[in-house]
Order: sequence, then structure tokens, then C-alpha cells
Amino acid sequence: MKKANEHIDEILMLRIIENRADDNEIKLFNNWLQASEMHAKEFEQFKKVYELASVNTLNKQKNWQAIMQKVSENQKVPDYIELEAKPHSAIKLYFNRYMRYAAIFLLVLGLGFLTKTIVFDSQQLTISGKDMKLHEAYTLADGSKVYLSGNSEISFSKNFGKKEREIILKGEAFFEVQRNEKLPFTITTNKTTTQVLGTSFNVFSDLSGNVKVSVVSGLVNFYAGKKDEGIKLKAGEQGKYNPVLQKIERDKNTDMNQFAWKTGILYFNETPVTEAFDLLQKYYSRVFVFKNQQKNIPTLTTTFDNQKLEAVLDELNLLFNTKNVTGNDTIYFIPNIK
Repeated sequence: MKKANEHIDEILMLRIIENRADDNEIKLFNNWLQASEMHAKEFEQFKKVYELASVNTLNKQKNWQAIMQKVSENQKVPDYIELEAKPHSAIKLYFNRYMRYAAIFLLVLGLGFLTKTIVFDSQQLTISGKDMKLHEAYTLADGSKVYLSGNSEISFSKNFGKKEREIILKGEAFFEVQRNEKLPFTITTNKTTTQVLGTSFNVFSDLSGNVKVSVVSGLVNFYAGKKDEGIKLKAGEQGKYNPVLQKIERDKNTDMNQFAWKTGILYFNETPVTEAFDLLQKYYSRVFVFKNQQKNIPTLTTTFDNQKLEAVLDELNLLFNTKNVTGNDTIYFIPNIK
């Protein structure tokens, strides 16, 4: 995906229209929308395509067959799509190249496209973290396990484990891979590839193109571009891919809470409250605000082990000598007046 001020994924537009986008996606979309008037026009065109997605199945099939015929004959695909609205009238929409493809996807796949990642091959499977229970693993055909964060997805062939073990990831996932030296296990996300024989590791990617691979056990080959130009990561190490520099760097994994989304365990050791709240609001999907009337920023030292939000709030109020009030999705901590 290109930089946010140039282009965003059509899947993100669909999440916005369907009110299914998370806070980070909404922020990215708003930044993109405000960057140019052309972006606003492009989004309006996309919404029109969405509204036309309910066109009847026969017309969708005719349009698709016509497009595939032109492709097979090496003909140019037109800059518009013509849809039969009434027996003696037609709707003709003009799109730029990007929007034309989005229209084709919607017309062919219909509203089913809106709930899953685009799947062109009937032999392809897509698993979403939203469809899984908290801390639940999805077991692949080879016995490997995948833990998906809420807004993440993996796609793979129905023949996975027979001749190949290839995964496409969007978002974040933790992998526990069964060893098979004959069939390397690969994960592709953004412009990077992670390849292993058998190990456990975490892969994080975001809409800006960043990727981070953190190894818990075994050895991982992490590369962008040529395989032999990648870096080997061992337990306790992580690799970070910078989409701007198009470069991978090695680093030590010192973040105790990196896997909190999977384990449900949050560690704090004299952590500044602003930093602690950033992690808590990510895990509990609430905004935490400390209305501090003192000059010194308090710190937090505690551990939350799969505790419910109410229990966490009770402990925070006790530690900070505060009370909390809630407005919409924001939780305010107000110091008690002595």
C-alpha cells in the first residue's frame, strides 16, 4: 500500500462505510480524506459503487464475462461500467483506474465482499480474528496454530500443508509452527516475508506498511525482496521493516507487554501513567484519561491477569486515590480531594 496521503486500501473504505473500522483505521482514513479534495471525490465515487452493489446477479455475471472476455483478447477494459437499471435506461459511471477495479470487485462479489477479504480463488480460505473467541487458536491442516488479534485476517489455500505452507496476513498474529523441513512455512504481509521451518513467533503489520517480527523460540528468516538478503532472528530478537526506507533492522525484544493481546497479561513496573493508559485502552477498547492536579506524573506498578475492566478500574482507583467517571467510550480518573 502506498503512503497514506496518496492512497488507501479499498477494504478500509468499506470498513468506514460499514462502520466496522477501528480507531487507528478511522484516524488513517481521516488523514487521507483531509489531504486532498480529490480524495473526497474518490470516496464519494466509491460510495456510489457500493450503492450499486445490489444490482441483480444476472447483470453482475454479464459484466464479469464481458470484462474477462476483453482481458483474454488483450483488449482495453473501458473506464466505465454500464449497468441495466430499467428495461429502456442505463446507468453509466466513470471511474479512475483505481475505482474501476473496486467497482468490478463489488459487482461480481456483491455484498458478501463487505464481510470478508476479497477472495478470487474458490480454493482460498480467509479466517478473521473477529470470528474467533478471545485467546482462541486456529489450527491449520499441518497442526500449526495461529492466534489472531481482533482486527486481523489470514488467507491460505485449501490445499495448505500438502504442497506448500503459505499464509497471507493482514494485521497481527502469533504463530506456533509445526516443524517440517520439506515444506517451509511462510507468512507474507505488506512487502515482507517471514519464513520458518518450525518455531513460535509474532508478526505485526499495520496499514502504513510497517512490519515487526518477534521471535519466542527457534529461528526465523525475515526479508523484504530477495530471500538471501534477509536477516536471521533468534529467540528474544525482533526485526522491524520500515516502509519508507524499505529496510529491515534487527532489535532486541524488551517489551514485556508485546503479547498482551494474546495472553491477556499486562505488566507494569513504575510505568508512567500516560504510557500505561495507552496499553490499557488498546486492550480494553476504551480511552483512559488521568485528570492529574499534581505536577508529578504518577507511575503504575502492578500486573493485570485477564481481569475484567471493572476490576481493573477498582484497582487503579485504589492505587491512584481517584474515582472514575465514564463518558461515551472515555474513562476519566479524577483525584480525590483531601
